Amino acid sequence: MSRQKIAVVLALSVLTVLTMISARNDEALSLRGEETRTEIYELFARGERSLAGLDAALVSAGKDAGSMEEYLSAVRETLPQGMTLQEDQVFWTEQTDTRALECAVRLLPPGGAERTEWTLHRLDPGSRWEDEGESEVEEPDEAEPDEEETSGEDEEETDDEQAADDELALDGEE
Repeated sequence: MSRQKIAVVLALSVLTVLTMISARNDEALSLRGEETRTEIYELFARGERSLAGLDAALVSAGKDAGSMEEYLSAVRETLPQGMTLQEDQVFWTEQTDTRALECAVRLLPPGGAERTEWTLHRLDPGSRWEDEGESEVEEPDEAEPDEEETSGEDEEETDDEQAADDELALDGEE
């Protein structure tokens, strides 16, 4: 075989290997995304089921309540497990092994068609990335410039310097 044929075969072999590696990584990323979506949807479904359980407790607590204070007292007694009442808000957390969904609703006065309104529905991503060997990168603290050190003239010079840098970058690309 000639050297050109060997070079072509080697180049095609390298491209084949790179394509296979890329395809495998794409598949792994897709599977990971699917697992994440499934986990998040499950958390949201649990949150809605918990809200339904709370709603049932609110219906029974609101039957005999004359005032908001009586209503809150009755709610406190019938509150589903895992939920806490603070003033007129109920808080709870839905969790999986790697994520948490923090939930909170405000209790509306008894007797209305609506008994709650969402005040918090936040997904906490958890430590999934850290578990896989990647660590968080800390951003360096940026010192804030004093007002005395920064003046309008400095800003103009900075703009001029930036324009010069941009021109140099464009010249380098051509």
